[in-house]
Amino acid sequence: MERRSTRHRLTRLGIQVMLIGIFGILGGSLNGLNLLVVVAAITLGCVIAQWRISRAMITSLRIDRRMPSEAFAGKPMRIRYQINNQHRLMPLWMISLVDTMEKMRLAKSEVSVPSKRPAIVPFGSIEALTGVGLLMPGQTTSAYFDLIAHHRGRYRFGRWRASTLAPLALSTAYRESIREEDYVDVYPRLFRLKRSWQRLLPSRIGNVSATVHRQGPSNDVFFGLREYRHGDSPRHIHWRTTARLGEPAVRQFEQQKRFDLCLLVDAWSPKAVDPSDRQQRSSSSTLRGRIKSLGPKTATSKKEAESRAVDEFAVDEHVERAISLAATLAVELTHGSENRVLLVVAGQEIGVIATGASLVGRKRMLQALARMNPSSHVPISDALLKASSAATRLPDLLVISSRSQTRAAASDAATATSLRRWKSRSQVNWVDVSSKDASQWIASENI
Repeated sequence: MERRSTRHRLTRLGIQVMLIGIFGILGGSLNGLNLLVVVAAITLGCVIAQWRISRAMITSLRIDRRMPSEAFAGKPMRIRYQINNQHRLMPLWMISLVDTMEKMRLAKSEVSVPSKRPAIVPFGSIEALTGVGLLMPGQTTSAYFDLIAHHRGRYRFGRWRASTLAPLALSTAYRESIREEDYVDVYPRLFRLKRSWQRLLPSRIGNVSATVHRQGPSNDVFFGLREYRHGDSPRHIHWRTTARLGEPAVRQFEQQKRFDLCLLVDAWSPKAVDPSDRQQRSSSSTLRGRIKSLGPKTATSKKEAESRAVDEFAVDEHVERAISLAATLAVELTHGSENRVLLVVAGQEIGVIATGASLVGRKRMLQALARMNPSSHVPISDALLKASSAATRLPDLLVISSRSQTRAAASDAATATSLRRWKSRSQVNWVDVSSKDASQWIASENI
């Protein structure tokens, strides 16, 4: 890793020691006190030794930042640092590491560090501190800190800064990483669903939407035992129960549901900024940058700028609930099954992700849900058109929205027409999370 030039700054103690040494040399020279000159020279020598040793320590330090593979809103995510001492002889100690995290397009008070002393978060950015006490020559160790992101989105980590006060705490030597920034996607918060949530979904066995019990192959779920009937296969006879009862008993299986589903997320919010204004705000992707771009730096206008920026970056609770419910269903449906899920995100942009039961597909869906932005005008008809083009056969449709179906159809005539066409060929379920519909799915919003 390429290193930046080190920087030094005297501490308050270092300034006091240096002033004592300077005045000691001047006083001893003017008054002919050689002992005072010697003591003052030793004092200044300590400052010089501090500078040389701390410089050697900070330049022999190698740090690699490792981001988490996945992170969910409301759950701690661990940022790890691999720290290596490249010096052959000198140990390193009192190494502190400061890192900055900022959410792209962030509202207030969405990030916090789980600690006893609450940190003050200025405009969506936060500084986290970790460190190493002692690192022997050639040794490699790990340091980490845990962060909790209370909201989904894309988070940016800036340059970390390593510093040390060793050996005498007379000055601070520090340097920044040459790597500009790293990003991590924080996935939506997951809910705990009710046990009967699968009954609310249309299921398919072959081409028939139904749930059946049958004597099937061994990969089906065991349902129970019953008496033998004419036509039952001898392979399904349970011999132990037959010997105990004295009459034949067979095993009964329940065929698992297989879902072929189009999951559409309608991120409609009346508070969302018009998509046509995105180009004007493209240079201010963070809340702090947006405040700077809204007006001059007077006291009154600064408060107005902060208020306007916070309104633009505000979070719609109904939209976030819809996205979290969609993320929970996507995780459940792609977890070790033969389901086929077509995810359509409809907000400021429309995206279509088709996947089955795979970790890669689940990650793509969660990333799309984490990065989507709400809009005051969501073209559901265009989203349905893209979904029908991506699907080989029109699947059943589940729409998770922050508004009712009546309101969505009234706002756009093309939406009502597209929904009628979809209903003529498949089943359509509409879940309005702003109403009591969400209570049929969600058992708890905290897991």
